[in-house]
Amino acid sequence: MALGLVAAGCAGSNQADPGRPVGTGGKGAAISTGGSGTGGSVVVPPGTGGMAVSFPQTGGASEPPASTGGSSASGGGGSVGPTSTGGGTAGHGDPVGSTGGRGGAAPVSSGGAGGLPPGMAGAPPPRDTASKVPASPAPGYTVEANYAYGPETAQRIDVIYPTGAGPKGTQVLPVVLMFHGGAWIHSYNNGSGKDHMTTFSSRYLAHGFMVCNAEYRVSDGSADAAPAPAAVVDALLAAKWCWDYMDYFHGDKTRFVVTGASAGGHLALMVGMTTAAGMLGPTSPADFKIAGIVSGYGPADIESEINAVAGAWLPSSLPNRAAIAKQVNPMTYVRKDIPPLIVVQGANDHTAPVADSMRLVSMLTAAGADASIHLVPGAGHGFTAGAEWDDAEKAMFDWLTSKGLNGK
Repeated sequence: MALGLVAAGCAGSNQADPGRPVGTGGKGAAISTGGSGTGGSVVVPPGTGGMAVSFPQTGGASEPPASTGGSSASGGGGSVGPTSTGGGTAGHGDPVGSTGGRGGAAPVSSGGAGGLPPGMAGAPPPRDTASKVPASPAPGYTVEANYAYGPETAQRIDVIYPTGAGPKGTQVLPVVLMFHGGAWIHSYNNGSGKDHMTTFSSRYLAHGFMVCNAEYRVSDGSADAAPAPAAVVDALLAAKWCWDYMDYFHGDKTRFVVTGASAGGHLALMVGMTTAAGMLGPTSPADFKIAGIVSGYGPADIESEINAVAGAWLPSSLPNRAAIAKQVNPMTYVRKDIPPLIVVQGANDHTAPVADSMRLVSMLTAAGADASIHLVPGAGHGFTAGAEWDDAEKAMFDWLTSKGLNGK
């Protein structure tokens, strides 16, 4: 199924599907259109046209100023020679019903630091110098592209930061891990990879974040393709990679945020919400600590969407299809002790049904979690430049500021 927001890695139009009505929220949900208040969502001042769905949590704060980064330099450490990643893996501990690994990836180098093993203090992470995965565009910033967070071709991540930050800098910045969209079936192979997340990454960079922008396996029929739950397995691996190398890049572990667009928004929810009981190994959620979740219009109920937006990711031929749908469903992990969470979504989004997002937030709030949703007036699946993105950006960063997670 084609998704909106081309700039954030989703194919198709930005218009919402007119065939699905917008649902109402779950228990206790109330929609406000501005004014003052203390809801858990960002409260939009009168006259700005914002719309928020409020639940009983603490309110937001004022919008921080945006700024631009310094000049860029091509990042990367020196090579200490190729490190073999060998033949096929057993699917990185993927649960039953998933596909296995796809064999060795391109040679990886682990530059600098006298060849210290990855993970040791001060050691640089391994980098895939031969990767054909496109790098993230970020004019004015340093982009260190295609670090390997796993042996599969798609398991690559870019680290983006301003002058004065990064391994050789002195600034300690909050870190955001982000995932592109594309219905878990579109990636760098068909124009929806991490290099299409500029509309998200540029805003986080301007607000003082270091960005970790991850590629992951999708179900697209390519050589490194894999259906559910592979994308979630990869997302968790990427989160652990970020955590393991946070000190190396001078990232602030107390301000580690996860976000994404569309399917990437769902992956952000899973990274922040899943538990060890999900058995989405080899990574355990205890291997890292997420401080905040910002879902950009991510599908919130995979089981209800198994024959809709998630249908190609969970094909009917997939063994244990229903069990895997539950395993990768954020609804499965509703509880009190999740990181603070906000969903930012178009009010007219029918690709990732608004009703599902509202129900997720309502269930989390009922459980005692800190969860909220902000609906962008007039927007469908994704945000167009101008008023829609202005509203979405303000909601995201007002919320991050209110949680002490913003960089500026």
